[in-house]
Amino acid sequence: MAKKKNTAPRRILVISYHFPPDSSIGGQRWAGLSKYLARLGWEVHVVTTSAAGSEPSLPSVYRHVRFPRRTLNDVYKSAVRRLPRPAATDRQSPAVESSGRSPSASGTVREHLRTIISSAMDLPDHGRGWVARAAGAARKLIRQERFDVVISSGPPHSAHFAALLATRGTTVPFWVDMRDPWSTTYKMHLPEDRFIRAERSFLRQLEKLVFSRAARVIVNTREFASALRSANAHSEVTCFPNGIDLERMPARNLDAVQRGSIAHVGTLYANRSLSSVFAAMAEIIGDGRRASGALRLDVAGPIESSHREKLHAEIDAAGLGSVVNIHGMLPRSEALELLSRAHLALVLAQDQPMCVPAKLYESVGLGVPTLVIAERTSAAASEALRIGAMTVEGGDSVGIRAILEDMLSGRMPTRIQPRTPISYADLAVEMDRMLQDAIVGATKQERPSGLALQVSS
Repeated sequence: MAKKKNTAPRRILVISYHFPPDSSIGGQRWAGLSKYLARLGWEVHVVTTSAAGSEPSLPSVYRHVRFPRRTLNDVYKSAVRRLPRPAATDRQSPAVESSGRSPSASGTVREHLRTIISSAMDLPDHGRGWVARAAGAARKLIRQERFDVVISSGPPHSAHFAALLATRGTTVPFWVDMRDPWSTTYKMHLPEDRFIRAERSFLRQLEKLVFSRAARVIVNTREFASALRSANAHSEVTCFPNGIDLERMPARNLDAVQRGSIAHVGTLYANRSLSSVFAAMAEIIGDGRRASGALRLDVAGPIESSHREKLHAEIDAAGLGSVVNIHGMLPRSEALELLSRAHLALVLAQDQPMCVPAKLYESVGLGVPTLVIAERTSAAASEALRIGAMTVEGGDSVGIRAILEDMLSGRMPTRIQPRTPISYADLAVEMDRMLQDAIVGATKQERPSGLALQVSS
């Protein structure tokens, strides 16, 4: 008698704070993987804060929305926004001047108290008001359906606690997908003080707790994987790169490419800087080259306040006011259109040794020749070379100038092809293989040792 085939669906549960139409880059990884895993036969359930809105539903991808509760930090920020701003004055008030007390003593104490209270309300991250609700939704789903694995995706890394709570006391394996480092990069753009050191120490303990319970830890760079293996010798760490959903990218019209144009679409924060680019552009224009008339740079995306003043000062000092355009925040569709018209895309990743900006995959996925400015030993530089982009060190204005001259002289093509597959359609095949291997391994461990079973190839 023929053995009845097991028709139980393969099913995974993803816990991700961000998910489209939420425009945060944090939702793009599992949005892409979920879409293509569903096409490979998986049923994917996603617990998220993001309602579908006008986002089209995908076959076999089910969204379970749980909105975060209002936290003390939300209340505090709302109250601060309503407070009147103090008027700026050039002199201290007479009361302060005549008191004879140091004006900084009480202010320092208040500042320390504000820092401690703010950290207590905000740690581990902005997802803290969502953890219990996400865990409850996930646990309910686990009671209703059989899942092969639960995967949490961060940041915000508090999503991992939701998965930990949801799977506690069950046999469902729990995987952690760390898109970015956690404790090691916490407030990396701020001067380190004892409060930040204490917060990082606290987050390291949370990391260890999560990693000790996870069946697998997934990261997106080899450098990050190496660091985690060294710090967590007992954890199974797997490197699985990011990618791009090419079906969601606009078609690039090569006839619309503006030769000699450069685009940086992304956030300017921490130690990301365009200084060397400005220096290279100024030298080319200063040499009076005929082709330099086509040179221009478009900058789009959020700019931290500490960067904005420096950015404009450098543009003015280099005499680039007529060739550098600051667009500020743009809708995603307009930002991609700006990028697709560029002859060269810039990706900044200075002082981010284990991270790869997602804009790298967008630029290469569009076919735009892409220059990554980062340290030679960084994850971003390594990934740039792997997928077909160029890279130079942050301070190498000579190297940047050489690349810009290649662009202006016509030696740089207007379209490139990735050296290796970066589409989530291709990456989902690898994820499918990894998931199925884990399921087979778990099945073998569950078999009674007294039975000899054959598995057909």
